[in-house]
Amino acid sequence: MGKQLAQPVKSEQQLPRPLGEAEALTERAFLLEDTMHILICDDDAVFAARVETLVRDFFARRGLQVECTVCHSGEETLARRDLDLYQVALLDVDLDTMNGISLGKQLRQCSPEICLVYVSAYLEFAPEGYTVNAFRYILKRDLDCQLPRCLDAILHEQDHRAPKTLTIRQNRTETELPYDSIYYLESDLRKINVYGDVAHQPLCSYYGKLNELPQALFENGFLRVGRSAVVNMKYIRQISSYMVTLRNGVKLGVSRNGYAEIRSTYLEWKGQFGDD
Repeated sequence: MGKQLAQPVKSEQQLPRPLGEAEALTERAFLLEDTMHILICDDDAVFAARVETLVRDFFARRGLQVECTVCHSGEETLARRDLDLYQVALLDVDLDTMNGISLGKQLRQCSPEICLVYVSAYLEFAPEGYTVNAFRYILKRDLDCQLPRCLDAILHEQDHRAPKTLTIRQNRTETELPYDSIYYLESDLRKINVYGDVAHQPLCSYYGKLNELPQALFENGFLRVGRSAVVNMKYIRQISSYMVTLRNGVKLGVSRNGYAEIRSTYLEWKGQFGDD
């Protein structure tokens, strides 16, 4: 699947051609929240299942998506064809047929950015773990308290390292729009038009619904102002008289029933984050 980073459009010549109803879009566009893919390798099947349960519970409590793959040997792990998919590997050090450190080195060859976490019953293996730049070394006896802390640290680091983007999948390609490039999203029948700094010229259009937008968008400064529009509060000039005015001059109607709450939410956000 091709992946491209979309940038704000500055001229009409750079704009993607608007999608007409007559155009055959064979796939519906989906907005995807990031899913963490975690690989677990331990030759003790019972303990591996315990690790998986802790991981799934951790992500479920935070409303985040996770996909876990459990393997019981280094050979089974390396035989997988999707190793470049995983962001995190939770590995036992003392495997039956392959040293976990060696396994970590080979995983790094397939996925250089993978985060290696070693889970072992033996503290003496810890120095070896850091020879492969392991993120953390956890003793099995401390798993219940240390694994959630480790996963929290991983999420925190990735959140600060990765740019915040909205991922749109359409026609077998993925497009990533940086949050900062989006002024507002507007529903138009069965489509959503995404607008940037050029007034009334969409960055892109796709089939979808506003209520399908990922929660992460709203946790990063976006606000729904009515049935048909979601705006980036960073680009609001003012909200008054049941209208929101953006910095590029675009005016959007605000829901009368929710006007007071919408305006209050914006003013609270502005007081916390201020103007750029």
